[in-house]
Amino acid sequence: MEQSLFDLLGKTVRKSASELMGGVLRKEVAVYLSGSGRDTTAEEEVDVYVRGVEETGAKAVKFKIGGRMSANKDTYPGRTEKIFELAAKKFGGKVTLMADANGSYSAAKAIEVGKRLQEMKYLFFEEPCPWEEKGEMKKVTDALDIKIAFGEQDSSLWMFHWMIENKVIDVVQPDLNYSGGFTRAVRVARMARKVNMWICPHNTQTGAASVNILHFAASTPNVGPYMEYVHRSEAKTESWYKPNFTIKNGAIPVPTGPGLGLEIDPDYLKKATLLRG
Repeated sequence: MEQSLFDLLGKTVRKSASELMGGVLRKEVAVYLSGSGRDTTAEEEVDVYVRGVEETGAKAVKFKIGGRMSANKDTYPGRTEKIFELAAKKFGGKVTLMADANGSYSAAKAIEVGKRLQEMKYLFFEEPCPWEEKGEMKKVTDALDIKIAFGEQDSSLWMFHWMIENKVIDVVQPDLNYSGGFTRAVRVARMARKVNMWICPHNTQTGAASVNILHFAASTPNVGPYMEYVHRSEAKTESWYKPNFTIKNGAIPVPTGPGLGLEIDPDYLKKATLLRG
């Protein structure tokens, strides 16, 4: 709802959503490729991103490691280690790497894995412990030099403030949809900015639905060097809206039109069915 209001207001005053949020600081947004799964082998997963980097020119990718909320278990024995080995071989020194554990580890195991990531110069380590275990997460943050990132499951402004003030986190990752939209995310960004912390919102959207991450990143001073963008295969060009968001040289141009900057094909809308409550 809130994003629709930004679109409506922007069209009324002839300004983009990013202008309404404080001004356009960047005209394109550098992204890291995500969307990694655990239903593939390590070899298949690394190959997905080898192709992705070739297709998009992306300068950064993020792998899923561990087994997801799995009490220190891997998806299958050795998968995470194999990803580390193959990623270093294929991308070492050429592409920035990140890792997301989706709460797979205890604090002790996360520290062990995090030290490996530090050695391999990964940019950040996402959600090493179960997201609700803030005490365990802080143990990891305190023990490691690598940045610890999380926040996609949180929506409380008070909780974000507490995590930032108590240094439970190094990179804050609210989801623009889950946590309440642009306004609440901007509030979190301002909290983080006071302590020189990055905000890198969690994002699972592509195509028209991903327009929010572009406007947010365009207007927020303390976003990280890359925003999350799902890419598992070559993007399909859609005819029902424009512009299509194609990653070129690792970045996506921010729409410049009023509101969210999307133009919807009127013939496409005519085919829609109106549902009345």
